[in-house]
Amino acid sequence: MSRKEWQERCTRGADTDYAILKAKAQNPQLLSTKSTDPDAADYDEANEIFASGIKLARIGDFDAASPQIATSYLLDGRSTTFTPRLQDAGDDEARNFILDGELLITLLHHDETTFSCDVLYIMLAVFLGSVQGHGQEMIAVAMVRIDKLVSYLEKHPEIEGPNSIVLGGCLTRKELLYQKSTLRMMLGDYKNAVKDLTMALNVDEFYTKAREARATTWAAQHLKTDVKIHKEFTRILGEHHVDNRGKEVAYAFLAMTTLGNSSLGTFRDAKSWHDKMITATKRRDEIYGKRRQDQLPPSVLTVQRKFRECGDLEIFDTLGVERMTLNEDSSKQKRACLSCGATSAAGGRELSKCTQCKVSLLLLEGMPSEECATTKAEETSSTVDKVECTSKPDEPAQEVLDEWSSNFEGAKRLEIELGNQF
Repeated sequence: MSRKEWQERCTRGADTDYAILKAKAQNPQLLSTKSTDPDAADYDEANEIFASGIKLARIGDFDAASPQIATSYLLDGRSTTFTPRLQDAGDDEARNFILDGELLITLLHHDETTFSCDVLYIMLAVFLGSVQGHGQEMIAVAMVRIDKLVSYLEKHPEIEGPNSIVLGGCLTRKELLYQKSTLRMMLGDYKNAVKDLTMALNVDEFYTKAREARATTWAAQHLKTDVKIHKEFTRILGEHHVDNRGKEVAYAFLAMTTLGNSSLGTFRDAKSWHDKMITATKRRDEIYGKRRQDQLPPSVLTVQRKFRECGDLEIFDTLGVERMTLNEDSSKQKRACLSCGATSAAGGRELSKCTQCKVSLLLLEGMPSEECATTKAEETSSTVDKVECTSKPDEPAQEVLDEWSSNFEGAKRLEIELGNQF
């Protein structure tokens, strides 16, 4: 959401959001009835705790309300429905399921010595930190409180134990570091945000939420190679439940990195990741509710566009030039002769490749293989070398070549766009 949109929300309320939230509160649906994903169960529990906390706050029981609202946010922040200003202050029904800015400020000042208050400051910064004016000040205050909490938890590890009664055991160093990284990203400080996420993973290497956020930031900010990003998302998929809502994003980045780096798989592999992404998106919508096309994650939209614009990329695999599959050693990139499919040139040397076209670099080889040694690779005036065999390719293969030639411009366009894929 842009600064302008947030400013408008602060001055007039959020009409559309209000209607959606009201409908959601009137017809609650338990996600745990649709999936065995632990995250779905946490979401249901967080919704219940948040609703209880809001009701207590509205009757003035702030001592009981603050820890419940803070716990629901730490358990699953998506359960916290917030608007800077209620559309109708006299609407008692809305007041019982929406946290508005006025109530949040009241809770903040009720008792600033509690853990709950620290979490409420974090919530305030996340919700309103992008607002022009005092946004950065809110973020700075929240980050200071996070640092103090992390230091305190290091000295009192029993607070974040599984049997802790402090905020339901949800107040942990890894969650606080994750929240701090979120605030850093709001400031555009991505490198330090990644460091916070790495620190969270040092606390718990299986804290997949942090690993996913770090990998996404690596990719979006071009901080790591395609190989590293691909490996990280592969691990994330292994840690996710089959119905986890983050799987569509993981599949999207796996498809993009495979398209951009031939050592990570064939075009057919990339298409496979794309298809799995589509399946994961449908499953996510079945559980959490249908989204509009413009509400899908940017990475998902990018992959959809690339496959739509570039057509059937499997034609390159049909030529007999398979790139490394995901089950092979990604440190060795295989190339094959366009005519016979051999992976080595005469004398055991490696086949040459095009240095100009990143997409088609495995298609036109300039050095004959053992089987094609009777023919010589003739240099042409173009930027690539062609393999010309003594025998003509059969007609089906020629048709494939003709089709590839007609799609070459699309492949070149793909190469250019992959440079700005995130």
